[in-house]
Amino acid sequence: MDLVKEAKQTVITRPMEGVISPFEDFTKLNASGGIVLLVCTAIGLVWANSAFGDLYSNFWELPFTIGIGTNLLEKPLILWINDGLMAIFFFVIGLEIKREILVGELTEPRQAILPIAAALGGMVIPAFIFLLFNFQSPYSSGWGIPMATDIAFAIGLLGLLGSRIPFSAKIFLTTLAIVDDLGAVLVIALFYTSEISWISLGTAWVFLAILMGANRMGLRSPFIYGLFGIGGLWLAFLFSGLHPTIAGVLAAFTIPATSAITKKEFAHKSEKFSQEFRKAEVSGVSVLGNEEQSEAIKALETAKDLIQPPLQKLEHALYPWVTFAIMPIFALANAGVVIDTDFSSLLSHSVSLGIGLGLLLGKPLGICLGAWVVVQFGSAVLPSDLGWPQIIGLGFMGGIGFTMAIFIATLAFQEPSDLQAAKLAILIASCLSACIGLLLLSKSTRTPTENGHHSAESPP
Repeated sequence: MDLVKEAKQTVITRPMEGVISPFEDFTKLNASGGIVLLVCTAIGLVWANSAFGDLYSNFWELPFTIGIGTNLLEKPLILWINDGLMAIFFFVIGLEIKREILVGELTEPRQAILPIAAALGGMVIPAFIFLLFNFQSPYSSGWGIPMATDIAFAIGLLGLLGSRIPFSAKIFLTTLAIVDDLGAVLVIALFYTSEISWISLGTAWVFLAILMGANRMGLRSPFIYGLFGIGGLWLAFLFSGLHPTIAGVLAAFTIPATSAITKKEFAHKSEKFSQEFRKAEVSGVSVLGNEEQSEAIKALETAKDLIQPPLQKLEHALYPWVTFAIMPIFALANAGVVIDTDFSSLLSHSVSLGIGLGLLLGKPLGICLGAWVVVQFGSAVLPSDLGWPQIIGLGFMGGIGFTMAIFIATLAFQEPSDLQAAKLAILIASCLSACIGLLLLSKSTRTPTENGHHSAESPP
């Protein structure tokens, strides 16, 4: 009997449910990634401010060319990172957002409204503070910089507290950061674009329609989505004037989130192939020399492949690469800010003030205000093990805007001195936000009832 063929029979589309990775794995991966990101940031800072600083800046400006024959695309290495590798980062962000909408914290509106409202407040208030210092100035385009939260850094540092904080705090911060990322994607798409090429943009929508059609047809091969997503959609966005990282998010939304067989079918096939494996047992013969057992194993692998949605498989496959390679490389390439000993110029620069105060004060103020409004009006309630002291601490953790903030800064400012001031303000404000957030959270380690906590209706 051809067991592999039988495993592929009766392909039925079912919603992705019950097979996503545990939230603990997600947070542990981010915690480890946050440490790697911190190390690469430190290396970039030290390298840029060392005697080899010129080597640092010249290295990332080296031209790099890809293509076939006369069809060549040449960009500096730094742009391949910011436009190319970061598109993969945004692709994974898109997968996360889609998963959260389907089966995660964004599934139930009432369950999701608390972190969504907090995220919205945490985007609006920092942008407003930045514009207070830069309205109608040459730097006004930087208003989107302090809106962003770095999920890897925030979750990574939160992991330092271990079980001393409630698990719901990690869920709240992660959901907030994902909504924050979605907001950043929209801001980049709508406001940080150059002159649009409508022909290239139209071509991009054609490739997007092809990807959506492949999903509707039940096609599950990563090769198809890679070919039309990278080879088509990304290139079309690159030449359209819209930032090519947007292609990563749009491509992610087209990835199938369904299983090819039902859980009942998977259980039935697994049991059947396991029985075939046991029946084929021959004393003294290894699996390597037992053809029937080898076929049963292949059939089990096929059934496992069919029960896993492509979205889940891609997210699991790419997330380690994004966490431990792409984001650290981005940090290494972009964190190399030359620190001038004259900090008075930094404190007087409207860009630095807008970004620094936007992250350090605007983020926690906006997050707490957004959460308080929906709780006050009864649209949401705080989790039983999460109180306002933790919300305030998490608000400061939301002020860690490193990766996404620097990325938006590279889009907002073309003048090197302005970009340097923005990056330095991001680094300083993110460090201060992290220290204050960790301190506040470490001081509120008990449950609200143990702390003699105020009610969910009013902040302390």
